[in-house]
Amino acid sequence: MICIITGDQVYLRPILKSDLTHLNRWKNDEDIFRNLGGGYMPVSIDQQEKWLDSMIDMTGNNRRFIICNFEDLPVGMVGLYNINWIHRCCEIGVYIGNKDQQGKGFGKEACILIESFAREYLNLRKLKLYVVKENDKALSMWEKLGYRVVGVLKEERYIKGQYKDVVIMEKFIQQMAGVSYEK
Repeated sequence: MICIITGDQVYLRPILKSDLTHLNRWKNDEDIFRNLGGGYMPVSIDQQEKWLDSMIDMTGNNRRFIICNFEDLPVGMVGLYNINWIHRCCEIGVYIGNKDQQGKGFGKEACILIESFAREYLNLRKLKLYVVKENDKALSMWEKLGYRVVGVLKEERYIKGQYKDVVIMEKFIQQMAGVSYEK
């Protein structure tokens, strides 16, 4: 087990080339990707293999981690994106790609773990995200994690033939030391 950040139910580790099969299966699942920022756009495993090195790279402005349960099963991905090293802020994103592992709190715990990493090791102060307004499960999770709505982008994403509103949320993570979250 290559472990970088450990929680009660999951651990986060760097993406490995051996994760390609999981990442490709998840990327090609409409239920998982239709509401995410990049949208649902199926890709071949050959194409995704070309992107893999950039996903693994931890030297730029993105930090991506595979979420694993304690049976060492990859269940999803969490990341910090578009890190602004001057303003100390970035975007956060998470998904549980293994459908058998959804609804167990793994995504929520992965977010708590990566927030801690962002604060304690990257010196970030604020995280933001964009979530489709109709994605009630995601909105509920982010609210439970302490993110607050700061705006709405009207008709921002095109999903299954319709433009959807996107909610903008943010959280100042420097203020969260010692805060416990409901599970």
